[in-house]
Amino acid sequence: MKAEAAWLGDARGLVKIDTVDSYQGKENRIVIVSTVRNHPDGSPGFLRSPNRVNVAMSRAMERLFVVGSTRMWRGKNAALPLGRVLSKIEEMTLDGKASVLPATQFWED
Repeated sequence: MKAEAAWLGDARGLVKIDTVDSYQGKENRIVIVSTVRNHPDGSPGFLRSPNRVNVAMSRAMERLFVVGSTRMWRGKNAALPLGRVLSKIEEMTLDGKASVLPATQFWED
């Protein structure tokens, strides 16, 4: 795994990169969960599993960052676990407890 994150340089020892399946029973202060799945037909694949989503969302002790496609988790996938997570995040946004940031905010045209 070390060679795969060579871009981290000296910070490599501060970052743990792992899969949801291998992370069960572990936790960290800050967790970044990548749910970047935007299948053309809207298929959620393994992200349909409530157990996997539960593990992914419950490993952060202080901060949880979820990266993904809001378009993927609305509409026909809204009732799936990540669709419900998105709904909760949007609800928390109204209370100032969460933020939804568009990807376009992070690049220049």
